Amino acid sequence: MSEDHDHVIDTGKGTFSIDDLGPLMPGMAEIMPLVGARIWKCYYAGQARNRPLAAFQLKEAVNLMEKGAFLRPKYAENMDKFINEELAVVRKAIDSEDWDTFEAAFQAMVEAANAYHDVYDKPYLRWKIPEMPPPDLDMTPRG
Repeated sequence: MSEDHDHVIDTGKGTFSIDDLGPLMPGMAEIMPLVGARIWKCYYAGQARNRPLAAFQLKEAVNLMEKGAFLRPKYAENMDKFINEELAVVRKAIDSEDWDTFEAAFQAMVEAANAYHDVYDKPYLRWKIPEMPPPDLDMTPRG
């Protein structure tokens, strides 16, 4: 850091330099559970044929994945590929309300996500669709 630019962040409870900010940023271990929660909600919204909710949850999952790829650049290329390939098929099925394609595309997306865990030497990470819909949202379509 340049000596003539000593940036200090004041939290109101203490201070730290801008150089200390990097390690405080969330990594994939913090971001991916948030992605999983959105994907879970997307799936059950699709099962309920609630296009707006499914699309919203998928969009929010993508935002989190993009944040993770930005913060951890070693994942960026594969994350972009996953978003633009597997996830795009799910998005298209939601947008067109093709719920049969949605089911197959969603299963393929989960399998692809788990294959990436192998690529990054984490074969012990296997995400699955929870057996029950999320209890915190009404999946019923509105309107």
